Amino acid sequence: MSDDIDSILKRKALELAARQLSSSTKREERPMTKEEIIAAVRGLLRGDRADEIFNTALELYGDSLTPLLKKIVELNKQGVIKELWDYELYKILTNAGYIVPLKSRVRIVRHGREYKFGETD
Repeated sequence: MSDDIDSILKRKALELAARQLSSSTKREERPMTKEEIIAAVRGLLRGDRADEIFNTALELYGDSLTPLLKKIVELNKQGVIKELWDYELYKILTNAGYIVPLKSRVRIVRHGREYKFGETD
């Protein structure tokens, strides 16, 4: 009789585990919206210029950037990517073929005064 009770408990435990596994996979099957993907990637960004790079890329490429961002989110869920620094984001975008122009300015400061190119003392 004790063996019957043990087998019943084991079977119930297996059924419960199978139910929990199937319910967790059902939650993951829902596709993420574009806004959720963008918010998830923004949460990963680190560095001074990461927001500038990300905003410029979104402005230039819009919806065509979504599959790449979705892959970044999937890699984050798998634990491959924990955070995304600005230079890493720029390199990923460049390698994927998305050219993101950055505004840059060269300043020459001599004795506390800022000079432009071609300007003399």
